[in-house]
Amino acid sequence: MNMNKINLALLPLIAVLVTGCGDDGKDGAPGPAGVAGVDGTDGVDGIDGANGNLAVFTVQLTNLTYSQPFSPAAIVLHEPGYNIFIDGEKASTALEVLAESGNPSDIITEAIATTEYLDAIASDGATAPRSIGNVSTLLVPLLDVDDLKISLTTMLVDTNDAFTGLNAADISNMAVGQSVSFMVPSWDAGTEANTETASTIPGPAAAAAGGGGASAGFDAARDDLFDRVHFHPGAVTNANADDASKEGLSTSILTEADRWDNPTSKIVITRTR
Repeated sequence: MNMNKINLALLPLIAVLVTGCGDDGKDGAPGPAGVAGVDGTDGVDGIDGANGNLAVFTVQLTNLTYSQPFSPAAIVLHEPGYNIFIDGEKASTALEVLAESGNPSDIITEAIATTEYLDAIASDGATAPRSIGNVSTLLVPLLDVDDLKISLTTMLVDTNDAFTGLNAADISNMAVGQSVSFMVPSWDAGTEANTETASTIPGPAAAAAGGGGASAGFDAARDDLFDRVHFHPGAVTNANADDASKEGLSTSILTEADRWDNPTSKIVITRTR
């Protein structure tokens, strides 16, 4: 028998056995760890970030008035430089539409067209007097939370052009789980005279008086001589209209229940992620 041939035949098997065993007969050491995965790329302004790199905020509106319904609100998260309104300056057409008709869509469209825009939403439905509205959720890229602003507007529906809301309020660097709240007054858009008549107010008070409807909403013609956004002095109402020594508005379909004190609303912002 040729022993050299037998040894040669066994060489492949011996090589396999040696490869699978360490010096002490145990399994060999594991190979080096793989390279760690790379984090997703941050989003850019106005676009959701990748791989969950988003901060999430909720917004909730409370109506503090006794009898004034709030329209759906326009809520905008944005960078510095954008304003829904500025005290003492003319209202934009988008703000005029909201303040006279309660429709927030033009404000949202206007905000989306700006370079400062991050996210915007219309709140889900109206907010009844003395109630807390539905929660609205907005998202922004994480890289934008260090200089973040919020603006919000909603109409006091039983008025000519009153609204309440925030203008570029600072909510920068909020921690996850943190909430901030704002107590907010009412503003007058300065676009429609405060006649408080059934033919010029779109809300339920006017409807009950036989008016309201589409014709009582937005009117492009501005008949308020002031024509500037300003602090709202409040409803006058028809109380005491027949007494010249007291405040009263004979054309008004509003009652004392429709008056309000400031603040008109409470706005709570919470960062949830």
